[in-house]
Amino acid sequence: MKPMSVPLSIAFFGVPAVVFYAVTHTGIPAFVRATGGLPVIVWFVSGGLFVFVPLLILSIAAYWLEGRKPAWGDFSGRFRLRVMTSADWLWTFGAIAVISFLSGAVVGVLMLLHRVLPLGEFSLSPPFLDFKGLEDGQLWILLVWLPFFFFNIVGEEFLWRGYILPRQEARNGHSAWLVNAVLWAVFHACFGWRLIAVLLPILFILPYVVQRRGNTWIGICIHGVVNGASFLAIAFAHP
Repeated sequence: MKPMSVPLSIAFFGVPAVVFYAVTHTGIPAFVRATGGLPVIVWFVSGGLFVFVPLLILSIAAYWLEGRKPAWGDFSGRFRLRVMTSADWLWTFGAIAVISFLSGAVVGVLMLLHRVLPLGEFSLSPPFLDFKGLEDGQLWILLVWLPFFFFNIVGEEFLWRGYILPRQEARNGHSAWLVNAVLWAVFHACFGWRLIAVLLPILFILPYVVQRRGNTWIGICIHGVVNGASFLAIAFAHP
């Protein structure tokens, strides 16, 4: 496997990060103003079509350009989609528990800081989205969220951990997960510093565990559970 240099890693993460920022800070606000559409729906559609679906396509295209066979056995081997062992599941659920605890602790610290420092209104919503939960008659929004959720998790994990991380390991060895984590954090720059602070546990723990176990399914499971549970908790929250 050809090693991936740090500059190439920056390009793989950086270009999507720029697109992500443009979609969330320019495209979504402009579309909402022009159409009056629900911001959360505009986010699902535009984020899916212009960010996460392209990430999945890029991962498959990059695999194809390596000259590999169009067969599941070769694809799953290259992307390290291995059968989950009991140890893998223990690492997965352990990571989810630690991430949940640390992210909750960060939220607590941020709330405290907002009480004692002039940091403005406390909000963990990204700048482009103010979603406070589903209102009466809005359960249909979940149907729009489901395909977005799939491409969000699979698109990111196939590219970041399935395709890129093994190549980073070939160049950076045991510290590859750290390079991967830092660049993954940069990809989320459009979310603003408060939300990134809350995401730091998953941004660093997930790549570490995936590299430690050598199994991309672990990243898909951790990412899916944390992301999905967080959205559903907000969606069904009641003031």
